[in-house]
Amino acid sequence: MYKNVLQSIENIDIWPIISLSIFFFFFLCMALWWWQMDKEHVKKMAQMPLDDDDAQPDNFSANNGSGAKPEKQASTGKAFFTRGLKGAFTFFLMFFATPIFAQSTGDNSYTIFYFLVGAVIVVFLLVLVAIYYLIVLQKLLVKEQKKKAEEAGIEFVPEPSLWQQITSEATDLVPLEEEESIILAHEYDGIRELDNHLPPWWKWLFYVTIIWGVVYFIAYHVIDVLPLPAEEYANEVAAAEAAASVRLVAAEESGTLVDESTVVLVTDAAALADGEKIYQTNCSPCHKPDGGGSIGPNMTDEYWLHGGGIKEIFTTVKYGVVEKGMIPWEPVLTPVQMQNVSSYILTLQGTNPPGAKEAQGEIWVEE
Repeated sequence: MYKNVLQSIENIDIWPIISLSIFFFFFLCMALWWWQMDKEHVKKMAQMPLDDDDAQPDNFSANNGSGAKPEKQASTGKAFFTRGLKGAFTFFLMFFATPIFAQSTGDNSYTIFYFLVGAVIVVFLLVLVAIYYLIVLQKLLVKEQKKKAEEAGIEFVPEPSLWQQITSEATDLVPLEEEESIILAHEYDGIRELDNHLPPWWKWLFYVTIIWGVVYFIAYHVIDVLPLPAEEYANEVAAAEAAASVRLVAAEESGTLVDESTVVLVTDAAALADGEKIYQTNCSPCHKPDGGGSIGPNMTDEYWLHGGGIKEIFTTVKYGVVEKGMIPWEPVLTPVQMQNVSSYILTLQGTNPPGAKEAQGEIWVEE
């Protein structure tokens, strides 16, 4: 049930929608972060250097005075961004050009697939460029703030990064310098214990499992809107059997359903010609082109090792005689092809070609 729901919504593949939704959410978060920057930070970002060494930020901090030229720094940033766009566009063309040459196959699904892959790669590369800009900007701002704090003679305490804030909220660890406040009074062999509590991420996960347990119990056991695993399995088996019945009826109506119990001797010229072609291609190396027998037995006399009726020959062709070197032809030939070649073999009866192999088996008499 879940598989069918996730595969499509009204015949629309849901996975590209999920992927695009994730990228949209990511870009929305980045846009909100960008919006919080003031104009001064954006202006500095446009002029920031892109060589990540210790000398660059100091030069940049002094570019309003006697430091490096902002025009050169801005051009460097623009050049890097331009190279990133060119690389992303190259990847996009590479993945988009592949299905163009495959259009002759008539399968347009590959075009959509490669288009989505190319779009995702372009977005990914642009995201990397944007993240790089933000990281460099963050480093420059921290260095500038530290320098101003040192000039003012005050202690500089950098603001925690977004990742540090997330980690702090998720773990809620007590700083090392404050651990004295959570040391328990008891002591064992000189070992004392910290009164740390469970990290919030663990408690959040535990709360989610409780909520999911309640939803699962109500959905599966109270209101029965979702089937239990045994019921879902029974439903899938029933659906598979119904589909098999439909295919069986269609095969019977089209005359393509042939097995050991339904095979019949065909006599029309087209079927026998097809059987002869199959025989000459696959059977003649062991039974000779005229059926006189070589490695395999003679096919033209009335003696048979495994039965000489249409059903018996069909069975021998289908499953082979592995212990005597004859392979099963079921993986190679269709049921109709095996019926045609079996019917053609019976037309060789009584031809008595020169140099035929001696009789093997017993005389076959149709019941």
